[in-house]
Amino acid sequence: MTAGRVGLAVLVAGVALAPAALAAPPPPSPAPPPDRVLDTLFAPRGGDVVGTEYREFTTTAAAGRVRGHLIRVDLANRTVAIRLLRPAVVSAVGTVPDLAARVGAIGAVNGNFFDEGGTGASVGVEYENKALIKSAVVLGRRPAPPGPPGSSPDTVIGIDTQGVGRIGRVLFSGSVRLAGRELPLAGLNLYAVPVGGVAAFTPTWGGTTRARTVCGSDTDAKAPCAGDAVEVRVKAGKAVAVGAVGTAAVPAGEVALVARDGAAAPLRALRVGDPVDARWTALAPDTPPLRTALGALALVRDGAPWPGLQTTERAPRTAVGLSADGRTLWLIAVDGRQEASVGATLAELGRLVVDLGIPQAVALDGGGSTQMVRRPAGGALAVANAPSSKPLRAVADGLAVVPAG
Repeated sequence: MTAGRVGLAVLVAGVALAPAALAAPPPPSPAPPPDRVLDTLFAPRGGDVVGTEYREFTTTAAAGRVRGHLIRVDLANRTVAIRLLRPAVVSAVGTVPDLAARVGAIGAVNGNFFDEGGTGASVGVEYENKALIKSAVVLGRRPAPPGPPGSSPDTVIGIDTQGVGRIGRVLFSGSVRLAGRELPLAGLNLYAVPVGGVAAFTPTWGGTTRARTVCGSDTDAKAPCAGDAVEVRVKAGKAVAVGAVGTAAVPAGEVALVARDGAAAPLRALRVGDPVDARWTALAPDTPPLRTALGALALVRDGAPWPGLQTTERAPRTAVGLSADGRTLWLIAVDGRQEASVGATLAELGRLVVDLGIPQAVALDGGGSTQMVRRPAGGALAVANAPSSKPLRAVADGLAVVPAG
């Protein structure tokens, strides 16, 4: 397939036709070009909340028919806003309808890949209200296809402090100062502490044991747990506990530092009352200051799919697109693994997004995680797509359209 855009055939119901006896027979419809992806874009259904528009579309992908759904959001309309959708703690999950209902969402989709069957924590960055909730795990521990060649593993879809959508990066930086030395901090609220590393955990991690975060290697989740691991809890700049990696929630006002392998010895040498200074920050080098950000895979840039996108697995897909000026955002869900819709590869998803006229986009978790919900004006929140997972899969996070304020 080429990356060129094609025209959209819009199907609008209720158009009056002239009597057959008075009209010349219509010319035969031309066959769609061989590289065509988008076939029909259905007219708006109506009932949209101001600032949003919901549509459905069908495509003629090479392997069969594909059905999709999109919610267009006018970010310049100050009556709506985008926020991170997530449970109360990092190590918890929920279905998109449940998470969306808690925040009164107008529409929402699932978010990033996550540690399914383990801690439930998301693979990538979660950033909300200008604060870092969690950083990204090392590449070898992400149950997700790699981003296309040349893209950054730290890619995020974000909203800046002026309400403009951005695709950029969020980078983690941190350190631990103790006993006259400084150690690098590998991340925040990670489900996989890197081999030989130290990670910080806050009460936002939740009640899931942190002991499993020191199991596996940087490339193999099934590798043995670390032979040497320690946790130091810190409050007001001093160690308040030193011992085994914790299995209960971090107490309010404290930070738990979990170290494994070669990084464990310096922390184990600490005594209660010793000074410990743990600091971290999130840097967004490509964008203005962000208010909200969610980890994602690069999909479309400058009006074309990223070269090298995955072409081997066709599945349900979730994506988020932005206009060139970042003032329009699209939530996109593609159904798959069913008779009415075969799904898409990441490469096909990229083409589809381009054919929708969207110049930049990212991909989120797909498969059984793909869920879209919508609440029409005066109506109730309901699932808009046809998820392949039944019952609905509980996920780590998502993006939601909510009433501003």
